[in-house]
Amino acid sequence: MTEEAVDAVAEPSQRLVARIIDTLIVGVPIGTGAAELFPRETAQTVVAPIAFAVVFFLYEAVQLAIWGRTVGKRLTGLRVISVTGERPTVVQAMIRSAIYALPPAARPVPVLNVLAAIFWLAENGLLFEGSYRQALHDRAAGTLVIDVRPRALDEPGPAEGPELAEEPGSDQP
Repeated sequence: MTEEAVDAVAEPSQRLVARIIDTLIVGVPIGTGAAELFPRETAQTVVAPIAFAVVFFLYEAVQLAIWGRTVGKRLTGLRVISVTGERPTVVQAMIRSAIYALPPAARPVPVLNVLAAIFWLAENGLLFEGSYRQALHDRAAGTLVIDVRPRALDEPGPAEGPELAEEPGSDQP
């Protein structure tokens, strides 16, 4: 793994915002279309979850394989790279996308829906373990999410800050 990539590992909050954007881009049209074409209960419990999983898989896998980022990641300044520092291969993009997209497809099946929800929480909980902040889908695919927003060289980091100026008349040395 390249040293630059390790220094630029994305924050979980950035990744969450990117996922919300991508989920809305895919989910709103799917939910709206399913509600228009099918009875409400069927649309909500069967059609929308399965359609979302299929479309989200395609949406993410294609964009990651071509550009290394989805629309949500582009808007939040993130990029997915392989652990070697290159754009993900087609196989890496498909593995990563499948692991993330499959739990919603299990929603229509009783018991599997609960297991899928637990899996999804545990899968994303791995973001908080380790210095590379890799969820299960990153680890399985051999990918890493990095922050590619430009940083000023003289910009203080979070642990640094400007020196506090002494106030006139203060008794502090």
